[in-house]
Amino acid sequence: MSLFKLREDARFSNKYILAFMLPMLLENLMLSGLSVADTFMVSHLGEISMAGIALVSRIDNFVKQFLIALGHGGSVVMSQYIGAENKRLAGISLKNNIRIVVTIGLVIMLFMSLFRPWILNTLFGGAEKEVLDISNSCFMITAFSYPFVALYYSCSALIRAMGKTRITLVSSVSMMTLNLILKYILIFVVKMGVAGAALSTFIAMATIGIVLLFMLKSHSNKVRLDGIFKRSHEKGNIRRILNVSVPNGIEQAMFQLGALLIAGLVSGLGTAAIAADSLARSITPFVHAIGSAFASVMMILVGRCMGAGAPEDAKFYTKHILKMDYALTFVNAALLFVFVKPLISIFDLSADAQNYAFWILTIYTVGSIFMYPSSFALAAALRGTGDTRFVMMVAGGSMFAFRIGAAYIFVKVFNMGIVGTWVAMVSDWAIRSVIFYVRFKRGKWSRNKVI
Repeated sequence: MSLFKLREDARFSNKYILAFMLPMLLENLMLSGLSVADTFMVSHLGEISMAGIALVSRIDNFVKQFLIALGHGGSVVMSQYIGAENKRLAGISLKNNIRIVVTIGLVIMLFMSLFRPWILNTLFGGAEKEVLDISNSCFMITAFSYPFVALYYSCSALIRAMGKTRITLVSSVSMMTLNLILKYILIFVVKMGVAGAALSTFIAMATIGIVLLFMLKSHSNKVRLDGIFKRSHEKGNIRRILNVSVPNGIEQAMFQLGALLIAGLVSGLGTAAIAADSLARSITPFVHAIGSAFASVMMILVGRCMGAGAPEDAKFYTKHILKMDYALTFVNAALLFVFVKPLISIFDLSADAQNYAFWILTIYTVGSIFMYPSSFALAAALRGTGDTRFVMMVAGGSMFAFRIGAAYIFVKVFNMGIVGTWVAMVSDWAIRSVIFYVRFKRGKWSRNKVI
């Protein structure tokens, strides 16, 4: 098709882009399916248990997204060194990225363990006592997993940045499969309840994270991990990583903080609303699977173009990948919309919870078709150029003004309930899309220097 035709001297072919993207897409889709299976098993513990786990999952997602963002930030630096064909500094970036992210994971573990009751009561004090008791026992185990979560996500980001997306596909599916097997054994055989649900995730992520660490030492890698505890003499490398990864991490932290504040709002809307929100969040990855895969490709390939000193190529591939993203997101969202009701019906939830979930997913699907690519893929392109501070400020400002502010107005003033919080999220996407488009069009990002 002429719409997706590349120029003859193109740096990356369509075949290369799709070969890079497809394993990440399959990874996202498989993880989405496994996540639904995970939620299905947890739903058999009862609506109260599911609601309690759902509240902890909000905090857990906050931490995980922060650690993922830190890992991706470091991978931008490594991608640019790969584009510049500097393997020595790419290797130092790889090692320092793991060190930084795992150290931060340890700090988060200590903080969450010490202040667990205060955090739960502050965020979710409006929830029923039984729900909070479930959350407390689950959170105790989850908090100890964060150093291993950091290891898993930092290694995955670095392997993906080298173009080995098949490895991250296999590792992610292996992690979730192990998680499900352990979850089944611990919940239904050993009868550990919510503790078993939390412990299975801990063990699975720690196991695969350690495996990935050893895989980074392979001589077949484009960039190899050599001496994780050996001191690096390149002093500026850590600063470069932090300059990209910290704004990226702060952006995700603010984004997830907003999600936590909204979770506090949702916690007072009743058990059915909490369960519906949790169910919808387990299904939405099916909708944005393509968008997430293209965003990862965008950040890595734009980073390589910038590292090679070719901002015009970065501009060209941003537009090209965005067109591909929109086309495939439309097809994916339309297909999912056809099956959304049968998918919801398999869960052991009340009629009210299923009805809420249907309207939530309808709003999310329609919003994704029009605004997900421009809101997230364009942001990824700007991150790939090193423009992470601007993305951080826009995402933070839009989130507080629209996602949180609008959510409280829709729920408290217009009495829209749980559906209002999702309408607010889509409005946040619309504002981000406009601002990121203007930023990209003006071209200031082309003068960024990361390495």
